[in-house]
Amino acid sequence: MTSTGHTSESTRWRAPDGARHRLSRPEIGTAEEVAARYDRVIERARPAGYAVQPQRVWRWQIAGYLYLGGLGAGAFAVAVILDWLGLGLPLTIGSPVGDRAWDWSQALVLWGPLVTGVGASLLVLDLGRNWWRFFTAGNNPRTSWMARGFSILLSFIVLGCLVGVVSFLAPDWRTAAPALWRGVEVLAVLAALGTAIYTGVLLRSMTYIAAWNARHIPVLFFVSALSTGAMGVLLGAVIFGWFGGDRAAAESAVRAVEAFEPLLLMGEAAVLIFYVRSLRAGKPAAALSARILLAGSWRYPFWVGVAGMALGLPLILDLVNLGVRSEVVAVIAAVSVLIGGLILRLAVLGAGVKDVPALCKLGEWRSTHALQPGG
Repeated sequence: MTSTGHTSESTRWRAPDGARHRLSRPEIGTAEEVAARYDRVIERARPAGYAVQPQRVWRWQIAGYLYLGGLGAGAFAVAVILDWLGLGLPLTIGSPVGDRAWDWSQALVLWGPLVTGVGASLLVLDLGRNWWRFFTAGNNPRTSWMARGFSILLSFIVLGCLVGVVSFLAPDWRTAAPALWRGVEVLAVLAALGTAIYTGVLLRSMTYIAAWNARHIPVLFFVSALSTGAMGVLLGAVIFGWFGGDRAAAESAVRAVEAFEPLLLMGEAAVLIFYVRSLRAGKPAAALSARILLAGSWRYPFWVGVAGMALGLPLILDLVNLGVRSEVVAVIAAVSVLIGGLILRLAVLGAGVKDVPALCKLGEWRSTHALQPGG
């Protein structure tokens, strides 16, 4: 072992005799060979060979899932809360089939769970051939936000559809056991609010993209869900006024939404400003996302679609309509918010930039300090 003629052989790593038969891989070689392979790996991982660019995996399907999930949850919560306050649409009985009494006005405001279900189908579409994995998403709720979100989403769809179907097809059942019915509504609203905020929590859990892993994202998507949902309910109330005959009741619901919608829009604008400021002051990948939104490839959707259509224009129209009280102005504001809400989610996804992998960071550190093997 001390002979110079056996130096290379003595430095070669070998498994102990008792464990050698359990190893199927070859010997890893001398220390010099390992160091050379290590240097080749680091050289290939230098940042010069890594293109930092927006992610291209989560596209319109995921944006549609996040948008429709938030829209449906927000609309359901707003509709039920308005009904609790006595500002919902009145009982409107129709008998399209035999002598069954249907309250068709509820179909115009309690459509949220169905919209959220359509959004979930977009997620299944995005999975492609692996669509069956959607039904395993509920596994490991202790460690996975995807699993927790699946449970919240499913709870809202089931409870929300129960409330909507009973309100539409059997309105008398609601008065048969009012305490029980109110309990079901409360659970459904809580599930709806959980779904609205979960759409942002899902992005927040993606730690490798700084623009998504921001503390403002859940709040931003939650307020946007309430804003778009409220405008969806407003459109339902306007349609009810046009075809239901009770224009006074429809106008009351519209005015109720227009009374608090400016607060939601201003809150959403404030959260958006803090979000962009945090990106600009954050990691290099986050700062790049901010530049993409403000002056890069997503600048027109951001300034026109988000700042303009989702926030600025409807805020002005809502404030003007407090005095004008025009259904046309209300509809324009609602459509603007709905379109802008979708663009917001597309922009946030499109501007997401993956952080530089750890191996590339190590390569940059090595090149900066000019370290050599054995140095």
